[in-house]
Amino acid sequence: LVCNTPGVLTETTADLAWALLMAAARRITEAERFLRENKWTTWSPMLLTGMDIYGATLGIIGFGRIGQAVARRAKGFGMKVLYYNRTARPDLEASMGVRRATLEELLSTSDFVSIHVPLTEETRGMIGERELSLMKPTAVLVNTARGQVVDEEALCQALKERR
Repeated sequence: LVCNTPGVLTETTADLAWALLMAAARRITEAERFLRENKWTTWSPMLLTGMDIYGATLGIIGFGRIGQAVARRAKGFGMKVLYYNRTARPDLEASMGVRRATLEELLSTSDFVSIHVPLTEETRGMIGERELSLMKPTAVLVNTARGQVVDEEALCQALKERR
């Protein structure tokens, strides 16, 4: 009987977070749909280019094994990495070149936000209307944690209002 397998999906989940981040940044889904619907009748240098990842700021909510794995990948893209975690990790701040931030600072300054917290009573609905309103209108939110960490109704409303 296997009851606990910590770390078994750490790298896989970090890869998924990066795949989603890059797909959103470079508008991959939109471009694929655009091509399949034969809408490729014009060309523009900025058509579906999306936003740059290199040099952007990545905010990581939850800095356990998965959050750290996501941060390691971010360094290869020359990203500034902020993290929000219950516990400060000065050892990792020095070795990984990351900085702890308040949730408010992380949300308001990050170009990309990646969530990696467990679902607990404390984290259920952690990202709600107030938190979403702090984010840049152009920011990308990636949640590979449990869905209930983000208030779905608040997220839908923010997307409808394009903020």
